[in-house]
Amino acid sequence: MFIRETDASTGLRWISVALMLTGLAATGRTLGEGTKDIPTEDVGTPVGVFLSESGNLQWLNFWVAQGAGMFSDEGLDVELVFSNKPGGGSQYLVTGKADMALMSRPKYLNAIGKGQPVVIFANLFRNDPINLVVQGDVAEERDLSAELPLAERLERMRGLRVGVAPGPPPRLRVLLVSAGMDPDKHIETVIVPGPEQNRAFGDKRVDALYAHTPYLETALVDQDAVLVVNQSAGEVPGLGGRQIHALVCMQDYARKHPEVLVAMTRAIHRAQQLIHADLQATVRAVLESEIKLEAPEGLPTIVGLYAPAIPDTPAVSAGRAFRELALFPEHKVAPDLTLEDIAAHVDNQYVERALAGDR
Repeated sequence: MFIRETDASTGLRWISVALMLTGLAATGRTLGEGTKDIPTEDVGTPVGVFLSESGNLQWLNFWVAQGAGMFSDEGLDVELVFSNKPGGGSQYLVTGKADMALMSRPKYLNAIGKGQPVVIFANLFRNDPINLVVQGDVAEERDLSAELPLAERLERMRGLRVGVAPGPPPRLRVLLVSAGMDPDKHIETVIVPGPEQNRAFGDKRVDALYAHTPYLETALVDQDAVLVVNQSAGEVPGLGGRQIHALVCMQDYARKHPEVLVAMTRAIHRAQQLIHADLQATVRAVLESEIKLEAPEGLPTIVGLYAPAIPDTPAVSAGRAFRELALFPEHKVAPDLTLEDIAAHVDNQYVERALAGDR
C-alpha cells in the first residue's frame, strides 16, 4: 500500500507504508492525570513528562525518541503525564505532578510572564507547523504549484477563502506581507476551529486551509488538497528558525538533577538526527511510541513535511523565544516580557553538555 507524501523540496512523492500494517496500537506505559506508576524493576531514572495532548505530531522528535528506545538508552524511564483539563502544564511542574513538560511557545511564555521559575532547556521545533493547502480543482484552475516563486503562488490565490483557526492569523499575515501582499484585501480569511477544518474544506466552504497536523495531512491524503506553501521547510521569512515547542522544567529540578536534563536532551538530539537521516525509520519509531494517532493514514505524509522543521540540535535561545511574542495567538494576550526577562529562563548548558558527550 502506498500513500502520497509531501517532500520538503520536491513536492509530492511516494513512500511505502507497508510497515504500518504492523499495527497502530501504542506500546509502553502511559500515566493518567497527575499520577505516576511505581517501577517494578530497575529500568532507569523515572522522569514524569507532562503532555497536554496524546496525539500531537508537532512533538515528532519526542515520539521518535520514545518509540526508538532512546530515552531508555540514556538511562531514563520516561513516564507520560496527561490531563483532560485545559492548562499549559506549568501547574503540573509547580505541584510536582510532573518533572518536565513539553510546552508550546504561548505556554512557556505565559509561565515566564506569571513569574514561575521555569527553565527552557531543549528546542523541539524550529519552523512553522502550519502550511497552506488549496482544493485540488482550485490548484488546477489557477495553475498553482509549490514550484512557483512564493509571491506568484500567493498572487494566484487572490480572492480565495482561506480557513484558519483563531490563533494563527498573525502568522498568515506575516506570510502574505513577506510576498508584498495586503492581508486584508488579498484573501478572505475565514475563522474555522481546528476540529472543523476538514469538514469545511470537504464541504468547500473554504478554498484553502492554513492548517497543521492532523488537519493538514488529512486534507492532503483524503481530500485531494495541493500543498502551496510549505512553511515547515522554512521557506517563509519570519516563520522559520524559531523556538516553537520546548522541554521545560522547574529551576529547582534542574539544579538537583542536571544529569537527567543532559540525558533527556541527548535522547532528543539522537531523535533529531534519525528524523533527518531516515524517514521510514522515523515512521516506525512513531508507531512504536505511545502516541494516539488521529490520522494514521497520513503519518508518512506529515513526517515528510515536518522533518525539515525539526532542529539540527535542541539548542535553545532567549532571542528566538522573545521573537515569538510578535506571533502570539491572535485570540490571546501576550505577556509583557523583555528579552532579559526571558533570558533568565533559558539555559543552553544541557544541550552543550549533551553534544559534548558529558553525563
